[in-house]
Amino acid sequence: MPAEKRFVVDSMLGKVAKWLRALGFETRYQHVEDLQQLDQYAQQGYHVVTRNSRWEKHPATVWVTADDPREQLREIVATLKIGPAEVRPFCRCLRCNELLQTVDRALVAGHVPDYIYENRTVFHQCPQCRQVYWAGSHPSHMVDWLHATLGWRFSSNPQGGSP
Repeated sequence: MPAEKRFVVDSMLGKVAKWLRALGFETRYQHVEDLQQLDQYAQQGYHVVTRNSRWEKHPATVWVTADDPREQLREIVATLKIGPAEVRPFCRCLRCNELLQTVDRALVAGHVPDYIYENRTVFHQCPQCRQVYWAGSHPSHMVDWLHATLGWRFSSNPQGGSP
């Protein structure tokens, strides 16, 4: 089951949007233009993450002050008191936010490098943009980054919980 917290990340914080998706949170990435839009997101149950001081006092806003994405993610986690039990790492497409689906290995032939196809048995794909994911060095580096940032331990397989 996906994490319950949902986010709209203002367009000035693209790296944070990626990391929230990597943690399994539904995360929209778009420009927040006015108070009406902010109120609409709040009514839909979204936390709006922004650095825009105009929205600092709005109850739906998580206003971050740091410049560094690592510090920004720490601020969000601390503000909302997010714990490791609430996340489902690597279950969402980092590009378009959709939940990943396990796909038959034969279906990714020709869509992943030959070496990867020969040496991996589990693949996941985004049903929207068709991006293919597998456990490898990139997710491993992301796990290291998350551990250094939040102190939480994860493995690097897609599809959440104990990836």
